[in-house]
Amino acid sequence: MDARAEIRALWQRGAAGRRRAARAASLAVRHETQAALAPESLRALHARMRDLYRQIEARHLAAVRVTELHAIRMERWLNGACGQASRPVFMAAVASALGTPSAAATLRGRRHASVVAAASDATARAAHELEIVLSEGPAADAAAAGTSIAVAGTALLDRWPRYGPAVADLGVRAVTAAPLGPPGARLGALCAYAAEPVIWDGAAAATDRMALALTHMVLLDARVPGSGQGGPVLPVFGADGYPAVVHQAAGMVSVQCDCGVDDAEDLLAARAFATSTPVEQIAIQVVRGETSFC
Repeated sequence: MDARAEIRALWQRGAAGRRRAARAASLAVRHETQAALAPESLRALHARMRDLYRQIEARHLAAVRVTELHAIRMERWLNGACGQASRPVFMAAVASALGTPSAAATLRGRRHASVVAAASDATARAAHELEIVLSEGPAADAAAAGTSIAVAGTALLDRWPRYGPAVADLGVRAVTAAPLGPPGARLGALCAYAAEPVIWDGAAAATDRMALALTHMVLLDARVPGSGQGGPVLPVFGADGYPAVVHQAAGMVSVQCDCGVDDAEDLLAARAFATSTPVEQIAIQVVRGETSFC
């Protein structure tokens, strides 16, 4: 897909996301009203539904923000207005939306070492590579625990005796991380890295919302909403490259079939063998919504 078509698709996603957020907000208001008027026995239910729809609204708005920010950056790059030779990367927009200079997203599987599927810059890539080398760090902890974490200053050294000093040498003094994937799946993590030794206000909650948004954008909803057709491969995970697109497809298949990432990789390989098709081509079809497994 060329850059202009990609930009159009990004704006389509943003518009669809705004519609979804507005619908969720409307439902939240409806349940808030019903919570005040309903019998006592039903008020708690309506309150829970109100909170659920507010969370859904926040998730959609997070996705809209990063999608439209990336679209704007792509337009400026295409028009030569930003003085940047290389094509903007999606994770740079994620980092900007989180208010941090660097961010990385990872997917995991036993057969493939945990790799950076996407990084905003060299600092983010190096920070996660340290996790692979030192076998500790924020992405691993967030994915294992299934919850967001935020660590700054000397607490980095206390929590990760090897990783903490090493990442500080990169100029990173604070990190937040949140798991990627639906509840229970824990397919990877989103990490944000900052130079100041403090956790910025709302950092953990913002990272968690963005991780939920990326989960739905990349693993649960690969199509352009409202287009009626399989959308372009989202640029979150560098989808033109192997094995990044295979990792993304494995995450999607694991959700479709309610299985682990490793079993999903086996399903991709089996489909490739049965159809005499390169596994990366099967993966691209999955990510574009052109084929499914369950």
